[in-house]
Amino acid sequence: MRAPNPLILALALMAPLAAVPQPAPDQPAPDQPAADPWATSFQPQPFHLMAEAVTDRYAGRLVAAETRPPHPAERAMGVELVYEFRLLTPTRSILNIRLDARTGRFLEVAGRGQLEARRRPAER
Repeated sequence: MRAPNPLILALALMAPLAAVPQPAPDQPAPDQPAADPWATSFQPQPFHLMAEAVTDRYAGRLVAAETRPPHPAERAMGVELVYEFRLLTPTRSILNIRLDARTGRFLEVAGRGQLEARRRPAER
């Protein structure tokens, strides 16, 4: 009896593997959890840089800072997360300042003494 050809034997053994569907390269494998699109697309600005932006624009001392969810009107503008700062002005007023965490855009400044605390471009 003649020995089987090793090439034909290898092809016969690999035939069942070719029938198994392979995931597309951009699709996660079935045993791996899908990546959360929010986690991969949302990149907020560093907190310390936003604090510098606040103190560059307004004179005073930061007394509080935290992250907040956006108000409905802010969410309608596409804001996903808000950095909220409290600033004690030189006239002892408190300013509540809200910034878009992703873009750094000033959303709201509330409190007395805003005009007095505002730094002019030459002072920055």
